[in-house]
Formats: sequence, C-alpha cells, structure tokens
Amino acid sequence: MRSRTPSFALPPRVALYIGRKPATMSMLFGFIAGVATASTLTYNYAEQIKANTAAARQSMALTKATLVSTITPRTYTIVRPVESQTRPMVETMKDLWDDEVVKGATFVLNMDFGSWTRETAAGVWSKLSEAVGK
Repeated sequence: MRSRTPSFALPPRVALYIGRKPATMSMLFGFIAGVATASTLTYNYAEQIKANTAAARQSMALTKATLVSTITPRTYTIVRPVESQTRPMVETMKDLWDDEVVKGATFVLNMDFGSWTRETAAGVWSKLSEAVGK
C-alpha cells in the first residue's frame, strides 16, 4: 500500500499544513500556477497601459502641433476712437433728484404700519370729527 505522504521531505517551516497533514504536491502546483497566472495578467495589463499612454501622448503632440500651426495671432485695428459724451449739469441733477424721489416713495409704500397705527389713526379721526361736529 502506498503512503499518502510526499516522497520528498520539506523543512518544517516550509511545509504547509491543512489540519495535520502536510500539503501535497498538487496543492503546491496549484498555488504556483495561480501566482504565475496573476503575474502574467498583471504584466500584460501593465504593457497595455504603457502602449495606451504612448498612443495618447503621440495623439496629443500631433493635436498640439496642428493647433499651433493653424492659429495665427490676431491683429486689432481701431476702427473708430471712443467718443466722449457730455451732458449738461442741470440734466444730471434732475436725474439724481428723480431717483431720490422714487426711492422715498417706494420706502413709504413698502412700510407696514400695523394694527396699532390704524387704531390710533381711527381714534384721532373720531376725536377730530367730534370736535368739528360740535
């Protein structure tokens, strides 16, 4: 009868144990195959990234060269100089006065007088009407 232990002996620190049995050769081969597969995939992805980066750099350099060669600096010419406009001082003062009047009217219209003011005004009006009526 064949024994299930491997025909080679691993040092105790290297031997992998599952339960109390030492790891068999097929377990080690599976582990090594997994490491090799992961390493190969990582290397291939790294090479693809390098190739894509190089293609992107080349495309960007070509685009930059095209833009630099086609764009010409613009020259600006003054068609008509800026003309200053003047107004009489009286018109300016009238406009400023009108703005202040509009601000004051808006302020008064937006005031909320409340019920106390209405009651007070009604009381004063009634006293005035009594005094005038006598």
